[in-house]
Amino acid sequence: MRTRYRSPQSRHRRGATAVEMAIVAPLFFLFTFALVEFSRISMVKQGLTDATRAGCREAILATTLNRKDAESKVRDHLRAVLLNDAMADRCHVSISPGDLSSVERGTEITTSVEVNCSDISWIAPRFGDDVMLRAKSTMKRE
Repeated sequence: MRTRYRSPQSRHRRGATAVEMAIVAPLFFLFTFALVEFSRISMVKQGLTDATRAGCREAILATTLNRKDAESKVRDHLRAVLLNDAMADRCHVSISPGDLSSVERGTEITTSVEVNCSDISWIAPRFGDDVMLRAKSTMKRE
């Protein structure tokens, strides 16, 4: 049986893999977590748009006389997207004009939602304190 001997060069390279891992691993994890966070932001932005459309479709109906009906439709969609009632409650929903009972046919009704990016963040809640995610939909009254 033959014994294997290490070459003299491998003695100088001991620990090189550990050092390389120590340098590359934080960058890899930073990139991975950033990818997850930006994907979440994109998903929430699309959810806000869907919620404003649903609320606006509810508000333009001639049978909708109260803005609370349209606002509750928006909140229901937000709860489904954000997966948390507390996060959905942090969203600011506005419907213009405020009184839907006196709105005539053909008048534009706008539903908008905005939320602070740090309120919906999973990984880094302090990242993006000053970034607001907004969505707005406008349709004409039936």
